[in-house]
Amino acid sequence: MDNPSRLLDRMVDHLLAHEEIPFSDLVQHVWRRAWKLEEIADPQDTDPLRYALKACVLERMAEIWSSPPKNVQSSAPPWCKRVPAAPVQFSVVSSEYEEVWREEESSPIFAKRYIFAPRQFMFFV
Repeated sequence: MDNPSRLLDRMVDHLLAHEEIPFSDLVQHVWRRAWKLEEIADPQDTDPLRYALKACVLERMAEIWSSPPKNVQSSAPPWCKRVPAAPVQFSVVSSEYEEVWREEESSPIFAKRYIFAPRQFMFFV
């Protein structure tokens, strides 16, 4: 499990299942391992939604790592820029909580790929 590609697969599995706590734990694991996000290889996932989620997660982690309080200059892998939008709309928020988040602004990182995530998604890192 302890390589970026496998961890990214598991993160996406948790997002698709709307399992926020296990997802959060894996994001924290990536931070503690201090992997250079920009060096994570292109998974070339054949599932367009999974591929889009992987790119979004890495771009969001790079954004968080580079912002206070972490302030560790980081960037997403170059392949993320080439990942297209998901073919169908997806929300990282489970349907039981949709009403709570209905008015929330979406994260631009996720929105550009037709995925809804609250603007502060992954703020817990």
